[in-house]
Amino acid sequence: MHGHHVSVADGEAFLSASRMLFGPITQRFSRGEAPSLPKLVSVNLGACRLSEIRAKSHLVLNDRAFWRSFDPDAIKILMQRKGRSRFEQQQVAVDLGPRAAIIYDPVRSYSLQNLSDVDQLILQVPRSTFGDETLARLSAPLPLPGEDDSLTHIVSGLMQMAIGEAHKLDEAGCRRVGESLIQLVNGLIQAKPMAPEFRRSPLEALRERIVAYIDANLSRSNLSAEDIARHMGCSRRYLHRAFEGEGMTLERFVWDRRLERSKEELLSPARGSASISEIAFACGFNSSAHFSRAFKSKYDIAPRELRERVRTMVH
Repeated sequence: MHGHHVSVADGEAFLSASRMLFGPITQRFSRGEAPSLPKLVSVNLGACRLSEIRAKSHLVLNDRAFWRSFDPDAIKILMQRKGRSRFEQQQVAVDLGPRAAIIYDPVRSYSLQNLSDVDQLILQVPRSTFGDETLARLSAPLPLPGEDDSLTHIVSGLMQMAIGEAHKLDEAGCRRVGESLIQLVNGLIQAKPMAPEFRRSPLEALRERIVAYIDANLSRSNLSAEDIARHMGCSRRYLHRAFEGEGMTLERFVWDRRLERSKEELLSPARGSASISEIAFACGFNSSAHFSRAFKSKYDIAPRELRERVRTMVH
């Protein structure tokens, strides 16, 4: 550890530290092992977090299905300092060479193929610091203009300065740098014209965020409209407006989502050893009898029967 706001992880600790900082990502190195080189330096800048990754070529996959409520809910800016990588999300592929940068929303699954040894800076900016209009622009990854663009140049300069000088800054200094980066990144996103096919209203953008939050928190039986509204930073009324076009209430949507998830779990060979009650509780139901009745009324088959049917098909 280098001071209270800078931490360093290398070798084997690299993988666990990465998951703690970035949520459920999978990192695959060639020959199935992490070489001794990977090094992760991470700096706490108040609300933001800035990390530097130096590693051999490897693949990073992010799978939304495994998000947990305590995973960092942040927009990411990836700045390539050395090496070549390819980033893919929403059928959009971006090739990254030295000094290239990209902003993306990890709420959608993505892959990052680091094709050579890389040195990267990753800035995580809390989602709550962006408006819905700004988040709507990130429905696909946003490549940043090159270094000749002055705003990009300032942001990359500040990120490089912060990672190099953080050990000399006190907590208040780190927080001020983080606040500046939040303002600058907002400016970078808003400066980009939106592709027409990705234009969405603030309500649609809010609805996407609500759905992502519900999916990540389905196992909580006490998931309520109040809780979701608090997390989204809006009123319950505005929350319900986002669901008006769905022909169902928010509560009904959560209920349906729980049943859909439980059906996926029952059909998943990976969950074959879990009991019906375990699946019911994992999907936020308080009682397995209650769950079975609700499941049968939606799908016209009891959970146990569905599982038996799957087993006979598999064997």
